[in-house]
Amino acid sequence: MAAHPGSFFEDFSDFVRNPSAPVSVEFSRLAAQRKWKVGSKRYRQMWSKCMFSEFENVYGSEFSRLQCWQNLCAELQIDVFDSIRKCKMALSKVYVNLVDLLDSRADGTVVKKFKTLKELRAYTGKTGRYFPRNKAKEEGFIKVLLKHIV
Repeated sequence: MAAHPGSFFEDFSDFVRNPSAPVSVEFSRLAAQRKWKVGSKRYRQMWSKCMFSEFENVYGSEFSRLQCWQNLCAELQIDVFDSIRKCKMALSKVYVNLVDLLDSRADGTVVKKFKTLKELRAYTGKTGRYFPRNKAKEEGFIKVLLKHIV
């Protein structure tokens, strides 16, 4: 099994992350500490780096392991299949906010699934909880779950 990269927050030695707090909350706390202005280029860059780093840290990058895909299916409370292709097909029909998914893992809650892409878009627009798309074309869990919101 390949080692997961460290947490995004480990790059900041003077910041002590609360592991049971949602990733988005801890990022906001770090941003305030570092005085990154919400909406600034630096803030957006660091948000993107944090989301991808934490997603890979939590879910890994072993996209050829059936067990990893099955674990994600189980976490999202959908049927677990006996092939990666079938898991990907099932996951591609799941509408979930990826920021919420990361946060739910940290705080132990069940992530909300939306019935339609329209509902997911409305929620994401209302809350501003956008997962950056700049690496979405890469293979993996993000690619399967990420939907075109804007």
